[in-house]
Amino acid sequence: MGQLPDLQEARRRLGLALEALCHDRWVLAYLRGGLLQPIAASGIATSYLQSRPLMPLSRRALYEKRPLVVNSVIENPNPSNGYDWELDWPAILYAPVGAIGHRPVGLLTVGCRRDHWYTEADIDYAGSLGVTLAPMVEALRRPLGRLNQTENEIAQLLSYGLSEAEIAKAMKIPERRARVLADEVARKLRIVSLEVVLSFPEIPVRRRELRL
Repeated sequence: MGQLPDLQEARRRLGLALEALCHDRWVLAYLRGGLLQPIAASGIATSYLQSRPLMPLSRRALYEKRPLVVNSVIENPNPSNGYDWELDWPAILYAPVGAIGHRPVGLLTVGCRRDHWYTEADIDYAGSLGVTLAPMVEALRRPLGRLNQTENEIAQLLSYGLSEAEIAKAMKIPERRARVLADEVARKLRIVSLEVVLSFPEIPVRRRELRL
């Protein structure tokens, strides 16, 4: 079964970069047909693997080409059905992914389950991450765009290093079917291979303030 070490490396490096921001969840996605199609996320869950519509603030962040943040003063007394993290958590940060001055190609969404206030320094840092991630997202969105929804989910599960049995269980399909899909996805994405890792520039270093 093919492996996708490029996506594994991208997720690892992005996870390290996001350690500088207070968060409980993050999703990196590219734009496809007016929807956000996940590339990498902080965990494996159905909501991470499937495409999702743009929220009003995420759409605004992409339109204005700058990070936007939601800092709630009080907890939402009427959470949405199913408790949607992007709607109900007290702190959400949206950072467009793209070169400075150009149309964004993706979006980085970071959420905090606890009461938290994202500062201007946090917003600036997220903005710099969005610029840094642009080459990787640009390199991935073309080959990923050739995959259907099922194949895209398989690609993400492969990037976590899941076995055929684990993928079959996660997708609720026969193991033989999982093997066929995984091989097909690996074949379609072979053209990006290590080029994606090479297109991922060094992450920005955030200097922490010294406490006296």
